[in-house]
Amino acid sequence: MDTKHFPDFYRANFKRIYRFYFFRVGGKREIAEDLTQDVFVKALGAFESYDPETSKSAWIYTIARNHFVNYLEKSRPGVPLEDVEELASMSDDWPEQMMQRHDAKRLFTAMQELPRPDRDLIRLKFLEGWGYEDIAMQVGKTAGALRVQAHRALKVLQHILKQK
Repeated sequence: MDTKHFPDFYRANFKRIYRFYFFRVGGKREIAEDLTQDVFVKALGAFESYDPETSKSAWIYTIARNHFVNYLEKSRPGVPLEDVEELASMSDDWPEQMMQRHDAKRLFTAMQELPRPDRDLIRLKFLEGWGYEDIAMQVGKTAGALRVQAHRALKVLQHILKQK
């Protein structure tokens, strides 16, 4: 594909790839931004060899997943310096930030109680922004079946959250 189309491709996929990383790195904004940037640099380098017959979403997510695996292999456990700096320089809106983190942690904890396919579907659709058609291509189901599955999974998740 011609690289002159890359800016449109970037705009259409940036937020989705960023969310893909954001939730996988525990909400660490800087790491998610760096990983997202790396993916689009790789994508730009391979954009001319991209086959328009394949899904653009599947193509960019494959690059993102592979890059994340490489990132995990290189990362070491520990407290990132960014987290320490963030705590030291909390602004006046820290209560709101803390509430958002609490809500996110509560949601992730509740999602762990869902069966794996439902958990993955909710993550892909609502946290990462995939379309039902793109998910259907990845999991081998119809978009309609995924809509029904998502509706049921959200009802279960809502029930779990009410109990906690």
